[in-house]
Amino acid sequence: MQLESMSTKEKILYAAVQLVAEHGFKETTVKDIAQFAGISEMTVFRHFGSKVAIVEEAMRNYSFVYPIKNEVLNKLTWELETDLLLIARMYYDFNKKNEKVLLIKFKEGQKLFNVDISESPRKLKEFLREYFDKMHDMGKIISTNNEALALNFMNYNFGNFCGNFIPGNGMVTELTKLEAVEYGVKIFARGLKP
Repeated sequence: MQLESMSTKEKILYAAVQLVAEHGFKETTVKDIAQFAGISEMTVFRHFGSKVAIVEEAMRNYSFVYPIKNEVLNKLTWELETDLLLIARMYYDFNKKNEKVLLIKFKEGQKLFNVDISESPRKLKEFLREYFDKMHDMGKIISTNNEALALNFMNYNFGNFCGNFIPGNGMVTELTKLEAVEYGVKIFARGLKP
């Protein structure tokens, strides 16, 4: 990402995300953020007032807003495997784009930040539940608890993505993350056929 093309606020947020994800909240100073962003500390304080406020704003701006309506809704084919693959790839790409913010939230979010991250996942779950309801009404999937189905689909995909955060001494599999996503979609689709 090119810092030169960003507004001052965007530079501060971007710098904070990069540094806090790499070094941790306590180890990252406002001075570090200002230097990374190429601005003065006073400018950082004028925009946000505190390091906590910067990171909370970064979490609000960079994460947890799924592009369902624009990127998925108009592309649905009402063919289960095709649609689930579209949704799973969107979910993976979205999480990949916001990986550093998610990492900050996992590492430090519960202790430090007052950011509610549940609204957008609830919207995604509701979108999936409504999709499964409609697919059932069309006779394309079995009768099941579509709320639980939506939640399990999200959890599978999010868990697969979060494997990126687990430190280890080697790879567990030769499969790429997207290959694992595609396999999971096939299993979901096969299990739901009437």
